[in-house]
Amino acid sequence: MREHDNKSKGEMKTMKKHLGIALVLITILSLTACVSNKKIILPKAEEVKEIEIMKNTSEDRLKIENQNEIFGIIADIEENSKDTGKESVNDQPTNINDYLIVKFHHKNAEDSPSVDYLYKGKNRSIRFI
Repeated sequence: MREHDNKSKGEMKTMKKHLGIALVLITILSLTACVSNKKIILPKAEEVKEIEIMKNTSEDRLKIENQNEIFGIIADIEENSKDTGKESVNDQPTNINDYLIVKFHHKNAEDSPSVDYLYKGKNRSIRFI
């Protein structure tokens, strides 16, 4: 009878172990699904001296140097945009008709400007890196 009890306890431990592993996997998958809605990360407004905005590859440019406007633009983009989570192998978006090129000219930075591409996809604006 003790032998049977030991087998049952061993099976229970194995089952608990499998349930624990399943719970961990479900948690990881849930967290991974949540990451797809992550917000974009833009430079801090106080670190930007100028924002330059262009539509597609147009020569017309809008330059913003006012710190209040820079703060507002960065806040609006962060609030209303999602990161695609993908890096492009192309220099500019492909298969997208309308997009904005946003250049952030940083204060005291060698890698200035940083460039982001914004376009509308599935009824929301998203960032194309």
